[in-house]
Amino acid sequence: IAYKGMRSLGKYQHILSSTGNFRFTTNYQTKSGRYLLRGHYTSQDILNEENGGLGVPEQFTSGDDEFTDRSRIDVRFEDAENFLLGKRYFLDHEFFLFKEKDSLRNYGLSVGHQLNYETKTYEFRQTTANSYFGESYQASNLEDRAKLKTFNNQLNLNYNNKIIGQATFLVNYYKYNYYFNSLVVNDSATITNQLRDNEISIGGKFKKQIGGFSLGGDFTQNIVGDLGGTTFNAEMNYQITDDIDVDASLHASSRMPNFNFLLYQSDYKDYNWQNTDTFEKQKLSTIQGTLNSKKWGSLSVAYTVRDKYAYFEENLDTGDSISSVLDDVQRVTPTQFDGSLNSIKVKLSNDLHFLRKWGLANTIMYQNVSQSEDIINVPQIVTRNTLYYSNHLFKKALYLQVGVTAKYFSEYYMNSYSPVLGELLIQNREKIGGYPMMDFFINAKVRRTRIYLKAEHFNSPFGDNNYYTAPNYPYRDFIVPFGVVWN
Repeated sequence: IAYKGMRSLGKYQHILSSTGNFRFTTNYQTKSGRYLLRGHYTSQDILNEENGGLGVPEQFTSGDDEFTDRSRIDVRFEDAENFLLGKRYFLDHEFFLFKEKDSLRNYGLSVGHQLNYETKTYEFRQTTANSYFGESYQASNLEDRAKLKTFNNQLNLNYNNKIIGQATFLVNYYKYNYYFNSLVVNDSATITNQLRDNEISIGGKFKKQIGGFSLGGDFTQNIVGDLGGTTFNAEMNYQITDDIDVDASLHASSRMPNFNFLLYQSDYKDYNWQNTDTFEKQKLSTIQGTLNSKKWGSLSVAYTVRDKYAYFEENLDTGDSISSVLDDVQRVTPTQFDGSLNSIKVKLSNDLHFLRKWGLANTIMYQNVSQSEDIINVPQIVTRNTLYYSNHLFKKALYLQVGVTAKYFSEYYMNSYSPVLGELLIQNREKIGGYPMMDFFINAKVRRTRIYLKAEHFNSPFGDNNYYTAPNYPYRDFIVPFGVVWN
């Protein structure tokens, strides 16, 4: 049984964030090992106050001492919030019809059952309608509420022996109900309040060890229902030497975009749509290879092809004022690209040690997307480098580690944010990045006590204020988190 809670007021006006997570898990098996059971219940709630970002960006970018206290900076509004509540009930149990495992025999046949029931509620609430989101159906007490209930029931038959490995055949029943509490009738169409259906899929899994090769894969195919499609995964690992191994994987899938693209209702007029008859299934294919070395690190290359990619496009009508964005209007359009998008990602990670007590941990990633329009926007270069010193002191009574971390990503059209949907939006008006972020940290351990301290983003006072997590949403300033863990 576990519970975790967090409540953060934030540095800016009306930006409180609060989460609560409850978890209960259980497992059981008979003495003979023929029957196994696992289950859990989880519940989480996430509340975010929304302020729409900076109201007067120059108050932040100018570096004026008056606005060093971030609570003095104007924001777009101070009366909105979104809320997510989710619950899940999960059961997975298996019964072995026969099972033999000794020095001469290793085989078994079992039947399994998985049950997964989830409920989710998403709400956007605002006291007074704001022109930033366009026209509204009502002037006050706006409340959008989307609900989703899903029920997943799977039966599987599992067989394993030394010759064929582990093989599974499965049948899956999926029921969903995504709904709102009203119909929307406008000049062009009537938007329904519900998407619900039953889906059935069949598939299988396979896993086998052949010498130094480890092979695995799974496949599922929808035979009833329009939401799901096909999913195929294959992976391979080969141990070349004790120090070096190779991983390779292939993924292919097709399914409809998530429910937010297909149906949404809001008290804001521009945030109502239904695309069940116009959107098609997205197709995703990825091939990836990784070379791992315990001494030199890992190098991975991934190539991805996306067809019929769905995304939210931001249509921002900007105001006339240069220093104020309070007159802007953010409209959102769910869009599906009628073509293919190809991307490649190369990532190098290692942790090098020199002079016995010094280390340098590096992650360097290169990304490139081949596209005719700016749809999948990512930084070409992302790096994270940490130089650190570790040592035992005072006759090994104290373990100490100190270091500096530098993070950097190149400029790109970073996705903007929609408070109404809680989704990211494609934008091509403002590039963000090209700014290093530096952290200094100390980790120490004395017997059963661990102490950590971190001077995060300590270089923020020395440069221009051009660091953001999304357009118009500043990244946090210099801050010192610290803590003690005692067992």
